[in-house]
Amino acid sequence: MFTLRTLKQSAGPIARNVLTRNTINLSIAYRLPKNHIPKQFSNQLLSQSRLYSVLSTSPEAKLYKYENVKEIINNPSAHPDSLIVDVREPVEYEDGHIPNAINIPFKSSPGALDLSPEEFNDNFGFDKPSKDKELIFYCLAGVRSTAAEELADTFGYKKRGNYVGSYEDWAAKENAKST
Repeated sequence: MFTLRTLKQSAGPIARNVLTRNTINLSIAYRLPKNHIPKQFSNQLLSQSRLYSVLSTSPEAKLYKYENVKEIINNPSAHPDSLIVDVREPVEYEDGHIPNAINIPFKSSPGALDLSPEEFNDNFGFDKPSKDKELIFYCLAGVRSTAAEELADTFGYKKRGNYVGSYEDWAAKENAKST
């Protein structure tokens, strides 16, 4: 029977021998050709890389352009499952927004889509969007909308879109039509 003391005594010289003869800096190991990496490290590096190769099962979000969003707004009966979501802060929303868009601010309420329907209604004054609807996110320049779209995926919203041109693109194109 082995005790901790006997294992420690017999493992000490082996560990010192392995560690002093065959060590390399693991931070540079990925740069070395495989035949330059000691055998015990090459298998370890391969197994570590497999830990991070997880495939996502969620569909990619659809990217929207001005024309697509304009079509949804002009013809809502043809797109009953599409909902435009402004993720800017309420002050920004009040200064101007895409028609028929709802405001769910990402910065001040990032977990809003994970709230219960009752809590959501209490906080925002309208019903929580159904997971069957396609949520099309936009912000000012596309950064917050991208983050909100990715977060919505984690909350179970599989139909997602992102108007990456966002409100800057919308306002520029709408103003160009007016002049």
